[in-house]
Amino acid sequence: MESIKFLIDDRCCTDDGGNGDNGGKNCLTKWEDQFADACNTYNEKSAEADKRKEKYTNSYNWKDKLDKWFDLIDKSDEKASDIVVDLDFFYQQVLKVCKNAKCTSGSLRKLLCLVKSMFDCLYTYEKGKEGLLDLTTELIKAVECLKSLKDSDKDEVIKCIKVYEEKIKMIAELQDAIITKLLDSLKCANLLYAYICEEHGLEYKIKKILDEFKGDIKEEMHCSPDHDHDKNMYPCDDKEAKPQPEFPIKYTEYYKGIEKALEIAIAKTEEFKEDWTIKKKESDEALSRKNSLTEAIKAAKAAEGI
Repeated sequence: MESIKFLIDDRCCTDDGGNGDNGGKNCLTKWEDQFADACNTYNEKSAEADKRKEKYTNSYNWKDKLDKWFDLIDKSDEKASDIVVDLDFFYQQVLKVCKNAKCTSGSLRKLLCLVKSMFDCLYTYEKGKEGLLDLTTELIKAVECLKSLKDSDKDEVIKCIKVYEEKIKMIAELQDAIITKLLDSLKCANLLYAYICEEHGLEYKIKKILDEFKGDIKEEMHCSPDHDHDKNMYPCDDKEAKPQPEFPIKYTEYYKGIEKALEIAIAKTEEFKEDWTIKKKESDEALSRKNSLTEAIKAAKAAEGI
């Protein structure tokens, strides 16, 4: 009963004299006026808090994207370093192959010439420089012409010479096969050297890739966005085309730009978070005041039987 008397007692709402027109209002009327003001205040504070929250959320999402992208770049840079090590090892092996292929090609040329000269000894190409085949024939004729030997001795000597002649003929018959094999081997060695070691071969291509990963070759990248981009805009447009990173990534302006953008995003996100927290607290306080007045008005109306 005391609380009901208090709620309907006009003196609890009466202002000190001379302070305006609210002096004659009872508690319920005054609280209803304050409730309307509290609603407006809460709506304003809530809208401001929602705006700050949206700003913070956008910044946080942008920071999160940059953070993941930066982590991906770091991992890519590590992998690029690993590629340099592996490529450099492979390149050194290719250089050894080139050296060996060149030596092999030269050795096969010398061997081919030597074998060819050996077979050339079997044939007569110039008068006065008879080959072994003609020399054996002449030797047989010369033995037959000897008068100081018995026929039986001649036959024995000629028989030995003919055995030698047959062996020479057998060797001569191997010429085409041996020369062909040597030529095929020389061809393979030359092709191997050409494909790997000569201009635009494997050695050249691996060296170019290796130089790109080491950063010794700088290729200008062209990126033409469809629209002008405001560099001061935050968060920036993450859908805009980005330039291809150079190597090593960690020492490029691209890497430094992402690193700087991430630092800004972290600072901005923290700033927006604090701003949103303040506005959220103000909104919560306004809501608390509104709810308190709602309960007070409800209680007052119940007390008056309204």
